[in-house]
Formats: sequence, structure tokens, C-alpha cells
Amino acid sequence: MNINIKKIFKKRSSGITAAAILVGTFSLLSRVLGVFRDRILAGEFGAGEILDVYYSAFRIPDLIYNLLILGALSAGFIPVFSALIKKMKCNDDFYFCYSKEENKEAWNLVSNILNVLIIVLLFFSIIGLIFAPQLIDLIAPGFSPELKDSATTLTRIMFFSPLFLGISSLLGGVLQSFKNFLMFSLAPIFYNLGIIAGAVFFVPILGISGLAWGVVLGAFLHMIIQVPSVKVLGFRWKIFINLKDRSLREIFKMMVPRTLSLAISQINLLVVTIIASTLAAGSLTIFNFANNLQSFPIGIFGISFAVAAFPALSSAAFNNEKLIKNFSYALRQILFFIIPSTILLITLRAQVIRVVYGTGE
Repeated sequence: MNINIKKIFKKRSSGITAAAILVGTFSLLSRVLGVFRDRILAGEFGAGEILDVYYSAFRIPDLIYNLLILGALSAGFIPVFSALIKKMKCNDDFYFCYSKEENKEAWNLVSNILNVLIIVLLFFSIIGLIFAPQLIDLIAPGFSPELKDSATTLTRIMFFSPLFLGISSLLGGVLQSFKNFLMFSLAPIFYNLGIIAGAVFFVPILGISGLAWGVVLGAFLHMIIQVPSVKVLGFRWKIFINLKDRSLREIFKMMVPRTLSLAISQINLLVVTIIASTLAAGSLTIFNFANNLQSFPIGIFGISFAVAAFPALSSAAFNNEKLIKNFSYALRQILFFIIPSTILLITLRAQVIRVVYGTGE
């Protein structure tokens, strides 16, 4: 790997706006790909039983990932890791931070939490593989026995994805802490490409199971695209677990409130899935299509500025004036874009639906 390629992998964003523009641009590409993905699914399968099975199979693996990893891990990891990297001695000519003695505490924390994460996710994945039929009975009581069997098969396949996404989220937390948003922003694009590949290439060969393997491929790509950047930053994986580590315990402590808040939205999605399974075929698919569209402006503007601002907010945790300034700036920018885009989406809802999903049956 030559020095110019290394510079690409370790390029930092200079401020919240620059980071938000970078994250927002790639988020837009990812969301457009997501719309294209949904259009392919709508055209190929329509709003019917097949996609109902697909989205119900998504629910439990997605629940595990959202509760254990998404948001919760970052909420605890980024503030703690950001504080540790301030002590690092780094060399921008080659790597940001060699794994020298001065940097061991930060990189050891990454290895420690990565090893704990792998064990926890493997445990839940094995439980999911074993009890998939019972889980499907719980979240899709209205499905016929044939649909439940199909959903069980897809659920078991998709239980491989939380492991890849969990590792990827930790790597993404490292990159965010260093204000290195390029590869972090590219990851969702590769995730959607994997799902599209499943729908286009795997389904003709494997049937409906191809959709699930596309999700697993997307999760793997989401992870692997971030590995080079983290390696260039100086991280070297060590296999050990220290549950008494002060930083690790602090992260777990900070994860609890965020996990509880995420649980509310995840329970809501579970309830919707349970109810939709008892309604007409395609009800669950229609809900997911609508939910994906309404989250479009949130993903582009809200999440982009939130992701870009979080490391800055974490580093200013003990500077109230700077903290309030950064928070106020990010909030104003989010509202500036979210409000008009929401009004536009509500006003043109019928036209948007026809353009995006007006294909197939």
C-alpha cells in the first residue's frame, strides 16, 4: 500500500460542516441505492407474501443489532475512546497512531470490546439459529405454516449478519473518533449493493433464500470496507478479554440508557410486524416500504449531522460553552434541512410513491 493510498484511508474531516457534507453525500448515494433496492424488490416480488416473509425474517436479527450495537455501543464507545486518543502519540507521515507503548490503552480497549462483542453476538446468533421457529411464531402469528417455514429459513441465514454489522459498527466508532468519515460513509452503500446483488443474482439460483444471503453479503461488505482504514490508523487486533477494565465498564454503563430508549422503537416495530402478519398479504411489505421512504430525509440530513457532530460533542464534554455551541449549530442545521424536506415529502407523497414503487404488481 503506497503512501497516497494511506492518505485516503486516514483523511480527517476538518469540522462538523465538512464532515456532515461528506457523510450526507454518501448517505444520499446510499439512500438512493436503498430506493433502487426497494424498487427492484417491488418489481420482482410485488407487495405480497414473499416480501412479507423477507421483512419478518429481518426483524429479530435487526432487533439484536439495534439493541446491542447500533447507537448504544457508539453512545458509550466514542466518548470513552475519544478521550483516550487525546493521549496518543501519532505520526501523520505514515500512520496516525502506531501501536506504541503510549497508545496501548486506546488500542487495547478496541481489542477488548471487539472480543467481548464477538462472543456476545455469536451467543445470540446461535440462540437465534436454534429457536428461529419459536421466534417466528412470536412475531408472525398470522402467517400460514408454509410462510412460517420460509421465514424461519431466512431468519436463520440472516442471523449471520449481526456479527458482521457489530464488528463494522465498532470499526466505524474508531473512524468517527478520529474524524475519519470516508470509509465509514461508504459502508452503507456496500450494504445496499450486497442486498441488490442478492435480489438480482442470488434469487434466480437460490430462490427466496437468495434475499437473505444478499443481506449477509451486504453486512460483510459493510464491515470489510472499513478494515483498511482502521488498520492504517494503527490498530492491531489482540485476542484477550478483561472484563475488569475501567474503560470497558464505563462504556457498558453509558450504553444502558441508550439501549432502553432504542428498545421502545424496536418494540414498536415488533408490534407492527405482529399485527401486519394477521392482515392481508402485503401489509407488512407496504409498511416497510413506507417506513423506508419517510426515513429518507432523516438519513440524509439528521443522521449525517448527528454522526458528524457526535465526536465533537464527545471531545467537548467538559467544556459547556463549546458543547452548547456545537450542539446548537448541529441542531439548527438539521432543522434547516429536515423541515422543508418533510413538507415536500408530505405534499408530493402520491407522486413519490408512483415514481419509486410504480413497477411490477
